[in-house]
Amino acid sequence: MRSRDDARVDVRRRLGDGPASGAASGVVVAAVLVGLLFAVRDAAYRATVSGAVALPGVVGGAFEVVGELGLVALVALAVVLAWRARSHDLEHLTVALVAAVSTVVAYALSEGVKGLVREERPCRMLHVGTLAACPAPGDWSWPSNHATIAGALATAVVVLAPVWWRLVAPLALAVAASRVLTGAHYWHDVVAGLAVGVVVVWFGTWALAPVAHRLLVRSVDTGPQAWRRLVGDLEPARRELS
Repeated sequence: MRSRDDARVDVRRRLGDGPASGAASGVVVAAVLVGLLFAVRDAAYRATVSGAVALPGVVGGAFEVVGELGLVALVALAVVLAWRARSHDLEHLTVALVAAVSTVVAYALSEGVKGLVREERPCRMLHVGTLAACPAPGDWSWPSNHATIAGALATAVVVLAPVWWRLVAPLALAVAASRVLTGAHYWHDVVAGLAVGVVVVWFGTWALAPVAHRLLVRSVDTGPQAWRRLVGDLEPARRELS
C-alpha cells in the first residue's frame, strides 16, 4: 500500500520528471523567437493585417469569432475536466486545482507586465486598415492577454488529460494568431503571451502539486462532511493514501 509521501511523488510524476529544465528550454526558445519577431514587428504586422483585410468578409469575420469563442471552448473543456477530476482521486483533483490557480497567476502576470512595459497597440502606431476596431488607449499590447489565457488553459487541459493536446494546441495557436490577423497585436505579443501561459501553468503545477496534495488530503481527513461532498466521493482514494 502506498504511503502519502509516495502519493505526493506520483502527483509530480504526472507532469514529467524534469519540467524545470523543460520550462527553462522553452523560455529560451520563446525569448529568441520573440526577439526575432520584434526585429521585424512592423513589417510582419503590416503584411499579416493587409493580407487578412484582403480576404473575403466572411473569412475575416471568422478570425474574430475564433479569438473569442476559442477561449470559451478552452474554458469549457478545462472546467469539465476539472469537475470530472472529483470522480477520480485526490491526485487528479489536486492537479485540477493547482492548474486552475496557475492559470489565474499566468493572467495576472501578463496583465502586470503589460502595465509595466506599456507597449502601444500596432493599430494605433501604424497606418493600416484592420478587421477589428482598435482597443481603447491605455489597453497595452505586450504581451497578449488572449494568448496568455489560451496557452494557460491549453496547458491546464493537457495536464489533466494529455489526450486532448491534439485539439487544444491548435486551438490555442488559432486564438493567438487571430489577435494579429484582426489587428490587435504584433506577432511577438502573442508568442510571448503563449509562452507565459504555458510555462507558468506547467511549471507552477509541477512545483505546487505536492504541497497542494498534502493540504487537500489533510482537509479531507479533518474537514466537515459538506467539504467532502464538495470535493467528491473520495473516501476510497483517501484510504489508499493512508
